[in-house]
Amino acid sequence: MALTVLMLVNQLDVGGTETHVLSLAKQLKKEGVNVVIGTAGGVLLDGYSESQLEIAHLPFKSDNPVYSEYKLLLEKAKELVVTHSVNLIHAHSIAALKVAVQVSDETLVPTVATIHGKFYPPRRLRGLLDRCPKVIAVSSPVVNWLSKAIDYPIHQIALIPNGVDTEYFTPGEKLNPFRAELQIPEEERLAVIVSRLAWEKTRVVEAAIQAVVNLQGEFPLHLAIVGGGAHQPLVHAAARLANAAASKDVVRVIGQRIDPLHCFQAADVVIGTARVALEALSCQRPLIAGGNASYVGYLEPSNLEKAWSVYFGDHHWAYPLTVERLTNDLRRVLENIAEAEQNAAKLREWVLANFDIKDIAKQTLQFYEDTLAGKELSSSLLPELATSDEKPAGQKRRGGKQNVPSLSLFDERPLVSVAIPAYNRGQYLEECLQSLAAQTYRPLEIVVVNDGSTDNTGEVSQNWWAALEDKDGLSFVYLALPHNTGYASAQSIAYRLSTGKLIANQDSDDISHPQRLEKQVAFLLANPDYSFVGTNFAVFAGDITKKRRSYMVRYGFERIATSYQNGGHVICFGTLLFKRALFERIGGLTSFLKGAEDYEWITRALNQGFYVDNLKEQLYYYRSHPGQLSRLVKSTRRLKRPWEYVLELGSLDASSGGIGLEQVEG
Repeated sequence: MALTVLMLVNQLDVGGTETHVLSLAKQLKKEGVNVVIGTAGGVLLDGYSESQLEIAHLPFKSDNPVYSEYKLLLEKAKELVVTHSVNLIHAHSIAALKVAVQVSDETLVPTVATIHGKFYPPRRLRGLLDRCPKVIAVSSPVVNWLSKAIDYPIHQIALIPNGVDTEYFTPGEKLNPFRAELQIPEEERLAVIVSRLAWEKTRVVEAAIQAVVNLQGEFPLHLAIVGGGAHQPLVHAAARLANAAASKDVVRVIGQRIDPLHCFQAADVVIGTARVALEALSCQRPLIAGGNASYVGYLEPSNLEKAWSVYFGDHHWAYPLTVERLTNDLRRVLENIAEAEQNAAKLREWVLANFDIKDIAKQTLQFYEDTLAGKELSSSLLPELATSDEKPAGQKRRGGKQNVPSLSLFDERPLVSVAIPAYNRGQYLEECLQSLAAQTYRPLEIVVVNDGSTDNTGEVSQNWWAALEDKDGLSFVYLALPHNTGYASAQSIAYRLSTGKLIANQDSDDISHPQRLEKQVAFLLANPDYSFVGTNFAVFAGDITKKRRSYMVRYGFERIATSYQNGGHVICFGTLLFKRALFERIGGLTSFLKGAEDYEWITRALNQGFYVDNLKEQLYYYRSHPGQLSRLVKSTRRLKRPWEYVLELGSLDASSGGIGLEQVEG
């Protein structure tokens, strides 16, 4: 009797998951499997119908169906299982998986799932996968994530990548309908980026726009952006600015295309990640890879395995994305078109050998058979995992010595502004300021914002500056606010008053190590891809010689970013040194999450695509005392849930006056 599989995918929108389900279902049908697609439909529905696949409408409306939606989905899915004598349910989204595991419990038909990335909510996914006998991961990073973050048994995970119909995605003529639509002649160069215009992928699009503008003086280069999503208006705005800068239309935002074949074939170079990368390589086009997680660069035989190990930058960290890197990679391709075409031919052979949909369908069929027989997974399906201590390129091994270069290697000495908000900190402020005067780095600008203190904070700060003997390379800015505005406001005002190319945080009751700023400046000069850097720190009470180690801090951009994605807090805000460009891009602190202003600012910076790391050396001393704001103390005990923070939606009173500004140069 033929195997019948119910494939559940809540929507058929343009995306890698939906396209893979279509390709896989078509090929499984050729292998003799009865495939029923349960879905709410979408723009790809016609493609499924034209393939003569059986489509069953399931009324998915959300990523987490509840109440009447969930009840109706269960009823219809169970009806499909019974009427079609389904042997196996295969879920491809978290909403579909929620329905599938419950139907499985009630009908005793096993459910499996394909995990297409690391974007699923871990707690929800963990609870659902506990009810699946086996799962498929589409890449090695997803295998590792399932095993370590979700705690799913490694021996129950099959590594089966997305497959490509290599008989459809083939090399073709550049002078095709897509080029004709754009009115770009063959002798001019066309870069095509195919991407969902959302999530971190928008950063790649923005970098590509700027890179194409940078290269206008070297090549007759155009950029076509194919895709849609929540950030499409932002991309349109960036394209308009780029065209204005170039004084001609060099960037076109095309929108979604259900079938990108002609887009790939028309391109001199494709920029993309994940399934887009595989399809472009199958079309024998030169590829520059970069995705949600990181940048990989121009693909050639020597870095193919690296690119695959991070799923072309979509699932794991490789290198920071910068406009300079992307510009250089585009230049390399365009200067060496013949060599790029030769590499592309070799890369197509690699795709044929590893990702052809016919082979992927056979692997999936073997996975189904192992699941239904209750057997261990066939050895050919088991992943070859990297060792647990293997790190992506550019990251140091945990516990290893961090390479922070000496500042003497650099000629540049940018002005560093130290931003200090202070409210009733007269008792501790002089010690804080003295630690800054003792810094080995110059030039320094010390900015103190007295946030309506009722003690002697203002007197302490101004008397300290007046009495300071060695003011060489120092300047001092003091601002007294007429009333207390709150931590977020005072910190942001300090940023606004600063004039330095770099800005350092410093809490008014804490102390900095004399070499803190010197080492942080050296790090940013040596790592221009990074925009902010923190440090390790120690905690003390009254006596600084009696310090306690902190276990809050993590190291390496990917670990830090992953921690914040999962709700963690692994950077001490007071230790940060950042580029003014970061502040100008994302602004100052907001006060809508009372007690978590620093956390929100860091996550905002990460979401905007800025790179950060922490220095491993203890270069900051955090004072523990009864009157502190306790932002850090709260974060080290337990992160609050969003609803536990006090929301302050009101705005500050801008009508008050009488603010005095005093600036003294040393």
